[in-house]
Formats: sequence, C-alpha cells, structure tokens
Amino acid sequence: MQVQARPLGGKTETLDHAIEAIRVRFGSQALTRVAELPPPLPWPSGTPLDRLTGIGGLPRGRLTLLTGTGTCGKLTLALALLAQATQEFAHAVVIDPARQFDPWAMLPFDPDLGSLTVITPPSAEAAGEAASALARAGAGFILLMGEIPEPWLAPMEAGAARSGAVVVGVVDAPGRALAHASSLSLGFRHAGWIYERGQLVGLNVDARCSKNKLAAPVGESDLEIFYPAPPHRNGGAAESGGVRRGRQLSALEQQQDVECESAAV
Repeated sequence: MQVQARPLGGKTETLDHAIEAIRVRFGSQALTRVAELPPPLPWPSGTPLDRLTGIGGLPRGRLTLLTGTGTCGKLTLALALLAQATQEFAHAVVIDPARQFDPWAMLPFDPDLGSLTVITPPSAEAAGEAASALARAGAGFILLMGEIPEPWLAPMEAGAARSGAVVVGVVDAPGRALAHASSLSLGFRHAGWIYERGQLVGLNVDARCSKNKLAAPVGESDLEIFYPAPPHRNGGAAESGGVRRGRQLSALEQQQDVECESAAV
C-alpha cells in the first residue's frame, strides 16, 4: 500500500512563505534542506575500528561510543585513538571527571604530548560544560572518560557538528540519553587471552556495532589487541618494542554474518 501526500490548497504556499520569512529574518544558514547537507566526513584512525564504521573512519562532528564491561580492550583502543589524534590534530582533549586517566599509559603508542590537554572537572555539570565549550571551539579530538549530564549532550553535539570535532566516549554501559545522542556505538566483549612464550601479551575481542546512523550494517568482527610494550632505554629492547607497537591492533580476517543493528533515533 502506498500513501501519497497531497497538497492542501493554500497551505503549501503559506508554508513556503513562512520558510522564506525565516530565511530572510535569520539568514540563509538558519534553514537548510536535508538534501543539501554534506555527509559526515570520516577521520581515518588507522585502527581496525575504521572498517567497523562503514565509512572508513570515525565520524567528524558526531559522538562515537566505545562500550563494554570488564577487560574488553575498549580503553586500549581509546588510547590508540587518542595517541593518533595527538599526531594529527593541533588539540586533543581528555575530559576525565573521575580522575582515572593515566597519560603515561599511552606512551608506547608514541603520542605527541604537546598536543594533549587533560581536564579534570570538579563535577559532572562542569564536565558537560567543558565538553560543550571545547566542541564548539573546534578541539580536533575529544575523549570523554565517562558520561556527561543529559542537558549538555545537545549543545556538545551541535558544537561538534559545526566544528567537525571527533568526539569519543568510553563507558561500560551508556545511559539512555548518551546512547540516544551517539551516532555510532561499538561494543566489545572479552573472548580470550593471547600468550606468547608463556607471557600475557594481549586479548581476543568480539567487536560489534550496536548502533550506526552513518552507513549500512557492516557486521561483527574478531579483533586481536596486543598490549603495548613499555619503552626501554637499551637499543635491543627498544627495537623489540617497536615491533610490538607495529602489531598492537590487528584485525583478524574472520568476518561473521551477524549484522549491526542500525538505529536512527
């Protein structure tokens, strides 16, 4: 059954006049046809997450969530993203209201610490205000270590959409408001440990896209996440660490048929 909309006499003409009046009063940028809006531009992060997004990278101007409970690798992935962002953006910011972020944990990922700023707001409200202000001001990459209050989500989204900031949130299980605000949500589940020569070197992770407003479903993947090797002073150990850094994040070839649940909320 097809449902066709019919113009209701002069109502269409009245609506056109109202739209034109808004455009004249508030400017041409106040109203934009959806067909005229450009698609979200991806930021290629250089990690296996790029192929899970469906657009070849994390979306600029949108909120991406990394979720999962326990030891599932989401923080290691977030550190890898952050380190890459410090090398590509003039300003990368971490908002850490719980004061749990350790910047030295990302040293094996070779970050540019001169581009990194860590904000430890005294309250959740202050964290939301900071996230909104930074997104509006054009911070290249914003990492949220936890949730921010619902009233600040819309201003943060609007600011990021205008500036093109990449916003990534790391939470165990997002609240309803944060999940609703996200355009992309990637969930991770611990599937096993990786040992080499009897030593724990990483973990296997099931990665699944639980929400995607940006592209068609791309499916589920298995990831190998190798823990970064600590930096060493002697040349031999440093060279070994370099090899390890080159294979910290690698995607297995296996691609399962389980589709991502695409939700436009």
